[in-house]
Amino acid sequence: MVPATAAGSARPEPSSARPAAPRAATPTATPPRTARPDAAGIYARLEHDLTACYELGRTSTPEMLDGRLTLDASIDATGVPTCVIPSDDRGLTQDVEDCMSARFAKERFGDGAPWSASVPIVVRAGTVTLGERKPASLTIESVETVRMPDAFDVLESLEPALHACVRGADQDGLKSMLVAARIGADGRAQCALASSPGVLSPSVRECATGVLRAAKFPPPKRGSGLVLVPILVLGAK
Repeated sequence: MVPATAAGSARPEPSSARPAAPRAATPTATPPRTARPDAAGIYARLEHDLTACYELGRTSTPEMLDGRLTLDASIDATGVPTCVIPSDDRGLTQDVEDCMSARFAKERFGDGAPWSASVPIVVRAGTVTLGERKPASLTIESVETVRMPDAFDVLESLEPALHACVRGADQDGLKSMLVAARIGADGRAQCALASSPGVLSPSVRECATGVLRAAKFPPPKRGSGLVLVPILVLGAK
């Protein structure tokens, strides 16, 4: 007989079941960062608008059938191009180069560490295509400027600092690089970049661009100017 409680009801037997263990939380997977596109991938994004830039330029310069340029860009950690500078240019008008540079600057990429890109563009017989980036065989003395004829003395004074930035970098596989900046009316760099068709470490990039950002140039003749310093890394083979 089951003993009764004070109220006359049956006393429940103690349960032998254990409380269920809390379910372990499923860790949230970190979404992979978007892979950086190569030159061909970037060109595929820009191709339609780059062609439009060229065709617009031909309306005022119909004889512009052949040319080339390389769009060099510095992209920050949020995927925003913060500096786009054309180099290795020939045969295209300034308006076309500016239009293509502005289009690249509007592109957006995935988050990640800051990086740089170089996209060679070739125009042959009126057709815009992706070109091939030729390894630079230039020395640091072979600098270029746009609307800045008085900048060469300053650039010459920066050579030791730029050499210091790339000293020993050939051991990391770096053979050549381009350091460039857009210069404002006050003679200061509005933006600067360092790009390479090969490996370019963050320390070399930050050092080289820092040299141009810290420099004070004679003001451009009009608007903004460009300085471009192609560097063949000492010891590269």
